[in-house]
Amino acid sequence: MKKLLVLIMTILMCVILAACAGDAPAGEDAEEDDYHYAVEDVAVGTNIGSFTSEDLEGNKVSEAIFGDKDVTVINVWATFCGPCIEEMPELAELAEGLPDNAQVIGVVIDATPAGTKEGAAIDLWGAGEGNIDLAKEICGDTGAKYTNILASESVSKAFESVEAVPTTFIVDKSGNTICTPFLGADVEGYKKVVEDYLAGL
Repeated sequence: MKKLLVLIMTILMCVILAACAGDAPAGEDAEEDDYHYAVEDVAVGTNIGSFTSEDLEGNKVSEAIFGDKDVTVINVWATFCGPCIEEMPELAELAEGLPDNAQVIGVVIDATPAGTKEGAAIDLWGAGEGNIDLAKEICGDTGAKYTNILASESVSKAFESVEAVPTTFIVDKSGNTICTPFLGADVEGYKKVVEDYLAGL
């Protein structure tokens, strides 16, 4: 009976993740290996890398945002993703309840800063600046007051391993992952990793 329940839960998770998976690259010359590694290949200690972009309010953002806190939860989401939106009120609660040396940020993988012409976010997710207003509306409706970053070309590169949303990374102040990324919504899991990490400082 227990094995049957595990099998059913596994199948359900696969169905949910498949529903929120990104589209294949749309360009005629794009090949499957253009974005050649997946989240499961992101080892603990992997650096997110450098990037520059804007948040939903138009403020400049870079990887320096990680240095403001000892630990950062990075939630990669999309405006079309139901499970992403459903977990955002919980993420908002998590963000508000964290100590001063921890933070939550979002990456809106299907919304790009004005003028962005190419990059993984556009090729894989159909991203565009037209989704910015929708992302703002979603954040307002869900109470997600934490910083949400737009998918510039360099942000797309930093998170090119993401093949389905939501995917969540947890990094230290240098931008190094402190656990394997979470595929799917698991706010309690993020919270435990943050608490365990801070307890070890």
